Amino acid sequence: MTTARPEHPWLKRVQHDLVKRLLWPARDRRDLGGEVSPGELRVALVDEEGRSISVMALWESLADVAPPSLTPAARQTFATALAGADHGAAGDDLAKVLALEPAFEALARAVKGES
Repeated sequence: MTTARPEHPWLKRVQHDLVKRLLWPARDRRDLGGEVSPGELRVALVDEEGRSISVMALWESLADVAPPSLTPAARQTFATALAGADHGAAGDDLAKVLALEPAFEALARAVKGES
């Protein structure tokens, strides 16, 4: 499955600043095969000012400027998937991190009013 190519500027930002950063190491491991090394799926994120920020804090800052088309339910569903991916990365669980891909697809559909 490929991640959506969002057309909405907010979706592009979520994808660039958050989703792809979490998925890159997981996709690389999936494509290379083999066991996940301890800590391999963890990523360092930064805010707009270059300071270290947690996955969920970055999501909250992005969610605060979400388009009106994003319903509270869709927002919460993505937040739950994101928390699962974050915990998966901390626990070296490849499947939990990769589950972020379909969650982002659903988020994109929700923003576009398709679900």
